[in-house]
Amino acid sequence: MRQPFRKASVYIALLLILEAVTGFLIIIVTAIYQTILSNYLEDIDRRLLFSYLFNVYILGAQLVVTFLCSLSLWNRLWKRRCTPNVRLMVSVWLFYSCVIIASGFGTVWNLYYNIDVLENSAESSLLHGIDEYYTSPEWKLLWDGLQLRKQCCGVYNYKDWMNAEWMPKQAQAGNTTYRTKAVLAPIACTKKISDNTNCAPNFAMNPEEYNSHKRAPFPSLTVDSINTNGCLPVFSESLWRYFYILLLLALMALKFLIFLCCFTKYILQRQNVGDGCDVGLTDEEGRPLVMVKYPRNVRCITIGEDDLASDMAPEATYCNCEEGVETCDYCEG
Repeated sequence: MRQPFRKASVYIALLLILEAVTGFLIIIVTAIYQTILSNYLEDIDRRLLFSYLFNVYILGAQLVVTFLCSLSLWNRLWKRRCTPNVRLMVSVWLFYSCVIIASGFGTVWNLYYNIDVLENSAESSLLHGIDEYYTSPEWKLLWDGLQLRKQCCGVYNYKDWMNAEWMPKQAQAGNTTYRTKAVLAPIACTKKISDNTNCAPNFAMNPEEYNSHKRAPFPSLTVDSINTNGCLPVFSESLWRYFYILLLLALMALKFLIFLCCFTKYILQRQNVGDGCDVGLTDEEGRPLVMVKYPRNVRCITIGEDDLASDMAPEATYCNCEEGVETCDYCEG
């Protein structure tokens, strides 16, 4: 096809590459946030999370494959003459691209519609982890790592640990000030010593509490020394952040597709000028004339409209005839 302006093919190729890069970013961002969100869930809920994100992976893969293959398609189109078949192929390609972007917004909507389901799954999983903390090493490692990295404590707040069934009640210490401020929570709930380390300070039990509860799984801490915010709000914040990033990438893909549609429609329209798809010639009634190619050894004859309407063959035309001469040469046209 003829390029309607300078570097038109470069602009088309750039838009196709941007669409493919957008799909690649969708896959990368989804993989990162799946890893982050999986840290809050047990195995069965991780599978549920993957089932929700699987359509997002498919969307990203479709964008990458479709628009990278479109580079080869457009490189071939620039070398071909624009014909009705080419116009049909480009129209089908545009329609298929629009279907992919529309399915992308459907995927985003599906994730938005099920955010509450994922939050409920995370809540149930974390509460179950608190019940299994003292008996399951896997949950203990998960909770300790989560609370250290995210600087949170409990599901909603630190009181979730104190309400656990296996948690011993606080000692009735004689020091009233200590008793009112003391909480029972894992060491991982303590605040960072500095910004360069995740190590928690080495707290010791109150002597009176130690004598009364020798079986306590961890010592009492104070409210001022621990993170009081829960881990579930951190999960919800990460989930909503991922949703907004995914929505932004889907809008970027839509914007690039709009530019592609505009460029494509403009290019196909410009093919009507010169030697493009349409020769620009019409008959007396405004109907377009069709140009037909034929081999060089084939002669063409022109048949008028009246001849087509008649059942009789057109009369032969003679040339080089003089009056009174019975025979003369036949003129072929």
